[in-house]
Amino acid sequence: MTAADYARTTKPSPATTAVIPAVKDVPGAGTEAKAKRDRGPKVSPAPSTGTGRRASLRLTHVEPWSVTRLAFAISVALMIVAVVAAMIFWVVLNFVGVWDQINDSLTTVLSDDSSSFDVKDYFGFGRFVGLTLVLSALNVVLMTILATIAAHLYNLAAQLMGGVEVTFSEEK
Repeated sequence: MTAADYARTTKPSPATTAVIPAVKDVPGAGTEAKAKRDRGPKVSPAPSTGTGRRASLRLTHVEPWSVTRLAFAISVALMIVAVVAAMIFWVVLNFVGVWDQINDSLTTVLSDDSSSFDVKDYFGFGRFVGLTLVLSALNVVLMTILATIAAHLYNLAAQLMGGVEVTFSEEK
């Protein structure tokens, strides 16, 4: 609010109030009417008493090829996350000294000299990440196949039972 607006609100009110007659625009006359026409169609606001518009739809078919592509993309993303997490996990375990403690424990249990056994020879960084990569690649194949089969099964069930009913509504 500006100072001029505030000054207008604090003036003393007149003793009598005058009624100002309403002015009606004549359609098609004047620059204001032309400006209104140029603005485009008038959009009415959503009704305030109702809950908004709703649409109830049935999902009766899922395209198996799109499900296959999406499942493959998500599986590959999860594979990348798993490989990076495995790399970080192995490096942290190495930094903390877990592999050396496992070597010491196994040497004590086996009553063998420490030069003959090293857990990193069997469970080194390359093998650990390689195993994670192989298992993740297997997961990509299985998840893609299972998602495609699930899409086909959904389509069969939707033909028999009519699909899933979904209701969409506008926010207020």
